[in-house]
Amino acid sequence: MFNIGLPELLIIVAIALIVFGPNKLPELARAFGRAMREFKKATEEVKQSFEAETKDLEEFKTHITEENFTNLIEETSASTETISEPASSTEAPAPEQPSPIGESVPLFAGESPETAKKEEEEGKKEGTLTRG
Repeated sequence: MFNIGLPELLIIVAIALIVFGPNKLPELARAFGRAMREFKKATEEVKQSFEAETKDLEEFKTHITEENFTNLIEETSASTETISEPASSTEAPAPEQPSPIGESVPLFAGESPETAKKEEEEGKKEGTLTRG
């Protein structure tokens, strides 16, 4: 247990006999035995408690994994059963904005190319860039 051989044990007993005397030594040995028994008992209780908690966590993990796996299977089967439908024609196609060749003027939502070009020219005159 403590990796103590017979010579070391005899030295420890001899020192204890000298320090405590022959009358107190049996009482100390009894107290030491009780302490070791209590320590062992407490260790076993902690070990059992730890194993019970680990078991609960393992069951929870298994349940979560199975639930996620089931959901994944349902999603996969639903996506393979569904046939791709064409996009609805309720949205109007965006009008194409012609841009001059060689120039790239970025447009903002709802802005005409003429407005963008005017703003860019004004920015060049002032020496500041209003875009990108």
